[in-house]
Amino acid sequence: MKNSIQQKIQNLFETNRMAFVLVFYFYCLVENFIIRVILTIKEFSGLSSPLVDIPKILIAGIYNDTLNFSYFLIPCVVYLVLVPEKLYKSKIQNALNHLFAFIVILIFSFQAHSEWFFWNEFSARFNFIAVDYLVYTKEVLGNIQESYPMHLVYISVFLTSLLVYGLFFKLLKKIPYLKHSESFSHRVKSALIILAIPFSSFLIFDKAFRNVSENQLVNQLSYNGLWQLFHAFRNNELDYDSFFKTLERSKVVNLMKKELTTPNSETVDRSGGLPFIRKIKGEGTEKRYNVIMVGVESLAASFMQRFGGAPNITPHLDELANNSLFFSNIYATGTRTVRGLEALTLSIPPTPGASIVRRNNNENLFSIGKVFRDRNYQTKFIYGGYGMFDNMNAFFAGNGYEIVDRTNFVRDEYIMANIWGVDDESLFNKVLKESDKSYRLQKKFFNFVMTTSNHRPFTYPEGRIDIPSHTSREGAVKYTDYSIGKFLKDAEKKPWFHNTIFVIVADHGVGGRGTMEIPMEQYHIPFFIYAPGIVKPQVVDRLASQIDVDPTVLSILNFSYESKFFGKNILEMKPEEERAILGTYSSLGYFAKGTLVTLGLNKSIGYNTYDPKTLKFSKGAKEDTNVRDSAISYYQHASYLWKNGLYGGDVLESGQNLVKPAKDQKSAN
Repeated sequence: MKNSIQQKIQNLFETNRMAFVLVFYFYCLVENFIIRVILTIKEFSGLSSPLVDIPKILIAGIYNDTLNFSYFLIPCVVYLVLVPEKLYKSKIQNALNHLFAFIVILIFSFQAHSEWFFWNEFSARFNFIAVDYLVYTKEVLGNIQESYPMHLVYISVFLTSLLVYGLFFKLLKKIPYLKHSESFSHRVKSALIILAIPFSSFLIFDKAFRNVSENQLVNQLSYNGLWQLFHAFRNNELDYDSFFKTLERSKVVNLMKKELTTPNSETVDRSGGLPFIRKIKGEGTEKRYNVIMVGVESLAASFMQRFGGAPNITPHLDELANNSLFFSNIYATGTRTVRGLEALTLSIPPTPGASIVRRNNNENLFSIGKVFRDRNYQTKFIYGGYGMFDNMNAFFAGNGYEIVDRTNFVRDEYIMANIWGVDDESLFNKVLKESDKSYRLQKKFFNFVMTTSNHRPFTYPEGRIDIPSHTSREGAVKYTDYSIGKFLKDAEKKPWFHNTIFVIVADHGVGGRGTMEIPMEQYHIPFFIYAPGIVKPQVVDRLASQIDVDPTVLSILNFSYESKFFGKNILEMKPEEERAILGTYSSLGYFAKGTLVTLGLNKSIGYNTYDPKTLKFSKGAKEDTNVRDSAISYYQHASYLWKNGLYGGDVLESGQNLVKPAKDQKSAN
């Protein structure tokens, strides 16, 4: 039997050119099967029911790999059909076969190693974050070099490739020498049979075996990493109406008017096809205080001891919570810095696809910076890294901010730096200097600051804390905590300190692990407003969203302004108004009244219950039509405004339309 099978395989290679690509197709399937098995073993504890989950992972995984790797066959098959018989049997072709084989093996060996490191960082197969890694190569490759022993990784990739190539070498020597000539028509027939696989998979893949479980860990393990990378690249921005559940436009507008109208606001309808605008009325005289808003990299609430974090990791922040207006029940809108920047500057829900910060035509939008500039404030974006990354400089400059990034730091202005930026101490010293400049010019200022130290490779100046640099995220968090404490202490010595409000809020939490599609507990972030003599210390436990930060800060200043913000003043929220807005690249979440509504692709809707106190999910919650319609309205309305260029920052007179549609605006890139 064994000899019979071997003979059939040998006959196949001696009579059909396509056997060459089928060998490597089989290699790709085996390699990715091994990757999936290793990752499944690693995440075994996260499986809900291993006896059910493991077959799902393996069967769906093989199916997905079979379809997805068929795309790699297309150029190979076309070449083998067209190459003349004489060339195919030549030494040149033999050399090309060996070169092709080694390159393919090298690429897939590199992919296998990359998937391991990517999974360790993000608990997911390649996704839109990996797309960013391909776009921003300087920062990403620098981060990888600083975070991992890459010389050992490269050696492992090369040695693994040589080992696999050695297994194929004997077979490769035989391939060019067919016993019989293969006619062109026969080659075409064979090619059409093989090419039917990728063409059919392109039409059905998004629906077939896309999700095989309610446990998102199981789905991630069943995915194919390279397909996920291609899928994310192809869907950088998703049209809400095409992919997600919708309501009648008039119903959405009415629901949003009801949702956003507050006792201190008046809704104004403008002609020209514009959305409704709210006139926010401040209570009493406006207070022209300076504002420094600090977006802290990856500061999950779970790091703080009051939320169950390890003792003595965030001593300054834990103390700050007692001395500030502290919001203990706030949730980020996403898992990326650009989502946090979007929420904290525009107060808008996360529309599906890439963040608005990353998109074209994102200048002159309605932002908190505009509200301050209308009052003659200086507005600055201060960042310790290179603001070209993630399109941050283009976004902030296009929306009226002066840019101060790493290119503005001279060598004696920072202690140390890694690929992401200068250390947080040096960043905050720069903030003090920039604030001093505005003060000397007798200008009120709004400075938006973005930190970088709580980011792999977790390096920081030695001797500041009791955890050595470059050892753990806990060390990076403690160093950031130390830097914030030092910053506030240094700021007390400044003449502008007693007229300044300090806003400290995370850009997002940490990690993506979780069995739910949107692991809500990982979106929990802290939010502080610190201003001795201005703001009375208090703990506010109302459930709210990152998009509520701006309206809350402006309410403390008693600002009266025309608003397009989706956020609301947390201090005035009634219990029935509390909600959290949070999403991923292609899933949109809305949590209210204990129910988490998840809007997914193909217009799907999921319902789960969640208890923020115990961090416990219960699947399959009863449908609440009111919560569902509110969820749809927030995202549908935000997407409508963005798509039609209606989130501009121009102040409009009745009957005027000064906001051009997005497609007519000049790109900020």
